[in-house]
Amino acid sequence: MQNPNPNQNYFLLSYYQILKRIEPCRFTFFEMIRMPIILIISMVVFQFSLFAKSEPKPKVLIVMSAASTLLLDENQKHPTGVFLNELAHPSIHLNQSGFDLEFATPNGKKVTLDPESLKDKYWNSTEEKEEAIRFLTSLSSFQNPMTLELAIKNNQSYIGLLIPGGQGLMTDLLYDRNLPILLSRFQEQKKTIGLVCHAPALLLTLPSGSKGEGFLFQGYHVNSVTKIEEWFIETFVMKGKPKVRKISDLLKERGMIYESSIFPASGYATRDRNLVTSQNPFSGEEFTKLYFDALKDSLKKFSF
Repeated sequence: MQNPNPNQNYFLLSYYQILKRIEPCRFTFFEMIRMPIILIISMVVFQFSLFAKSEPKPKVLIVMSAASTLLLDENQKHPTGVFLNELAHPSIHLNQSGFDLEFATPNGKKVTLDPESLKDKYWNSTEEKEEAIRFLTSLSSFQNPMTLELAIKNNQSYIGLLIPGGQGLMTDLLYDRNLPILLSRFQEQKKTIGLVCHAPALLLTLPSGSKGEGFLFQGYHVNSVTKIEEWFIETFVMKGKPKVRKISDLLKERGMIYESSIFPASGYATRDRNLVTSQNPFSGEEFTKLYFDALKDSLKKFSF
């Protein structure tokens, strides 16, 4: 049967068919540009979709000493700073695992690397050491650290705190009024805290009664540089004694349970709940594994 309305099919045609019938020249031009336009729009939509769905990376705050010397025997200054491999080993692994790193120092001062930490005995190869330096110097936050005051203000945005060793911290961080505030904020929220070698001494900045009462880490297992390792450093490396020493005894006085490797200069680290501590520059692998595992546990509890 013939269509009673012969014009109906005309109006039911698609836009492209209408254009083709009415203005074939313009239709041909439109056909030429249609696919590129579709491709461009698709790419924009795809990129926007990726951006919209991507989640922010979890952040780790790395607090470093800005000191370059340590007073020995109350009359001589020994060059020190941040111990390179104690900083680089966990930092590189965290970066490769998708964490954002933000650095802070007292007054936002640029750090000094401990000259001792640049010696080959602390590295598997010269290439490994050079790569560690390249990695850190490529980070703008490392080159321009924030102040500890700003780190306290931003503490809610971090999933973990990391403080590498090097005896520079025995000069500035140990006496900085902001450091116990920062430690308290992270501990009260049970966020991951990692302290390397001499850094567990910073727990001594937290308030405590004469028998450790009120101490936020009372009953925690802890590790740090051992007394025999301190003696070796004082006798053969620095050739002098700092004001604060025998860190392991001081931690035990606060009610912490101290543990360490039987052998000096061997890798050792321990984790108790959200606290990860390690013994020396040779403990990078052990510390990094435990610290990374603690961060993963934190990710299950917190959202950032």
